[in-house]
Amino acid sequence: MDRKTYHHGDLKKELIHNGLLLLNKEGTERFSLRKVAIMCGVSHSAPYKHFKDKDALISEIIKEVWKEFYVALLAVTEVYPNEPKLQIIEMGKAYVKFMVENPECLKFMFLSDNAYPVRIEDDKFPDDKVGAFGVFKDSAERFFKEMKLDENLYMQKTLLLWSMVHGLAILIIKNSIEYKGDYLVLVESMIRTSL
Repeated sequence: MDRKTYHHGDLKKELIHNGLLLLNKEGTERFSLRKVAIMCGVSHSAPYKHFKDKDALISEIIKEVWKEFYVALLAVTEVYPNEPKLQIIEMGKAYVKFMVENPECLKFMFLSDNAYPVRIEDDKFPDDKVGAFGVFKDSAERFFKEMKLDENLYMQKTLLLWSMVHGLAILIIKNSIEYKGDYLVLVESMIRTSL
């Protein structure tokens, strides 16, 4: 069998990974299953065993990227189930670490048309408990309640913390901060100062 048409391992996972890279590079208009197949070193028909068309692969990429981010933040709540302050600190670090280690995810999630917006209604977040932001928001609100912060400030304070770790992630990825130490120590220090 021709080496280029034979593939072993987890082709679906590789298609998702290379598809993400291709989407970031070329956008949805120039994205094709054929190009992803070439990147994976498989035949042009191989992706169709996992995805009916390019839209199905793009849909799966969106789902997987956001799920990985969500799981990274949710894991923190399981380590510190009854300590909302530590959850916020460690979740902020997990946010930055995830983005620094997966810059292609940051670009796809927040610098393209694939973002899930943070909804604000009447200066409050709706009671959505979905996604990574929902996990972060819930922990922040439990912490603010514990410290008896005025409820009218929950939204602003949560958004401030979320924006700060997001900004730090971008600054670190783009080497806009020259820090001669562990960047997660810097992130923790910044979050603690903001609480």
